[in-house]
Amino acid sequence: MLRGGILNVAVGMPPEGGKANAAALELIAKWLRVAPSRLSLVSGKSSRNKLVFVPDELEEKYLAKLGELHGPPAE
Repeated sequence: MLRGGILNVAVGMPPEGGKANAAALELIAKWLRVAPSRLSLVSGKSSRNKLVFVPDELEEKYLAKLGELHGPPAE
């Protein structure tokens, strides 16, 4: 879900041994239809809030997917 420019995701994995971080990256990668290895965790390894790196070549795809969450523009 997108709120205020922040993409919120929820995973059911425990925050032990990096399982939740890996699950979050996998979920975002699946949403973008790319390999999880294309994304990386920049910060927030032990926090509920994460900063995920999306490579430049995926920027257009990422922004398009975010636009889908907002729905069509209002007329």
